[in-house]
Amino acid sequence: VSVQATCVTLTAMSVDRWYVTVFPLRSLRQRTPRVAANVSISIWVGSFIVSIPVLIYNQLIEGYWFGPQKFCSESFPSVSHERAFILYNFLVVYLLPLLTIFLCYSAMLYQMGHPTVEPADNHYQVQQLAELSEAMRAKISRMVAVIIALFTICWGPVQLLILFQAFDSSFRHNYYTYKVKIWAHCMSYANSSLNPIVYAFMGTNFRKAFKKVFPLAFKQRVGSSNISGQPNVNTEMQFVLSGM
Repeated sequence: VSVQATCVTLTAMSVDRWYVTVFPLRSLRQRTPRVAANVSISIWVGSFIVSIPVLIYNQLIEGYWFGPQKFCSESFPSVSHERAFILYNFLVVYLLPLLTIFLCYSAMLYQMGHPTVEPADNHYQVQQLAELSEAMRAKISRMVAVIIALFTICWGPVQLLILFQAFDSSFRHNYYTYKVKIWAHCMSYANSSLNPIVYAFMGTNFRKAFKKVFPLAFKQRVGSSNISGQPNVNTEMQFVLSGM
């Protein structure tokens, strides 16, 4: 259940970031805490429902591992049932989320290269906004590359190992493959540990939100006020990219 929820949550976050970039004004009305709570609850309920076969087909079996042992292992009615479920997991938990994340971030970067909000009748501000947009696009491009690479590298080993185990007749269960499986599972867990670090170090809004939640942990800095009466380009760009 947690594996399903983790992958779907990462997918939902990428869709949310794409929506903010393409529809910045509309997202201000629709991206509310209530919507976020409903999406989160739906993800966990849906993950539990689609994981019911694991609950049904797991049974206690007797085996030998440094002496007689009892193991909780999947016992499907047939090999075709097992392969169908494993293939479904590979598509839903890994391949489709990976493709969705890649497409959403690609569309997001494309949209950032074609900004929809530009100051009117002010060539200097237009040029400054274009430069800021390019810098922001380069920064987010790096974050996108890191997020996609982490998802691919961390979740790939365990998913591919399960596929080989189900579809490769030459696959052998031994102590070596057992160690590889433990390592692959640790890699998948590492993705959940590394993502917050990526957002914290590479996401400006993440750091701002963190400081807002824990204000006593940071020194308050008073920024200089804008007294020229001209629109602040940085503020406009942050408005467009809110939630990035």
